[in-house]
Amino acid sequence: MSFIKTATLALAAGFYLAACNNHALVDTNNGASVSQVEDSSLPSTSPTGSMLQSLTPSHSEGVIGQVTEVVMQDREQQTVTMMDQKGDIHNVSISKSSLGEQNEYQKLAKGDYIEVTSIEVTGDMVVASSDEHQLTVTAMPYVLREIMIADHKVDCIGVAPRKCLLTKPAGQDSSQSEWQYRYSGIDGFDYEPNYEYTLLIKNTTVSNPPADASSVRSELVEIIEKNKTGS
Repeated sequence: MSFIKTATLALAAGFYLAACNNHALVDTNNGASVSQVEDSSLPSTSPTGSMLQSLTPSHSEGVIGQVTEVVMQDREQQTVTMMDQKGDIHNVSISKSSLGEQNEYQKLAKGDYIEVTSIEVTGDMVVASSDEHQLTVTAMPYVLREIMIADHKVDCIGVAPRKCLLTKPAGQDSSQSEWQYRYSGIDGFDYEPNYEYTLLIKNTTVSNPPADASSVRSELVEIIEKNKTGS
């Protein structure tokens, strides 16, 4: 390959990378910083992918990572493994009682991107390997989650009879996860029937919500896919 052709290709690649780095989705703010979500076309499931690398902690002691496994989970506590931006593995323990008033207890799913403020447990705590860290979470400012939206709404009952969206975590087939009713809306998302969606949403805590409202606010970050399924 000639020197001129090689230089031309290198220059084009440089422009492409610069364009990717300058691409950013709207930051929904609300206390947690999702400052840049760059080039979502790149694989988001990789711990070194652009999604994870572009997130910025809202607190100096914040740790950002992607949930790789849900080990244990109930209404009061959960344990997950999380890979952070450096590729380090953390065993993360989250108790409903340990979270501050501004942090709602949200059940996590594999693939979630989370920011946690936490302390590393030492002493008698057994660590699986030298490459793993034990973290006890004291704050969880936000959760970024990819979800699927079904192409139709269903009858449901909240305060009064209504129509609800059907959702489930993205990347899971019907044998792994069933559709669930979603009673609360997603800010910034305009639903159209006969389309199946894959969304990236940001879940943050609502301070002092009304008695009939959700304590978690969901905001649209990006429509990843929108596929027509019927007429």
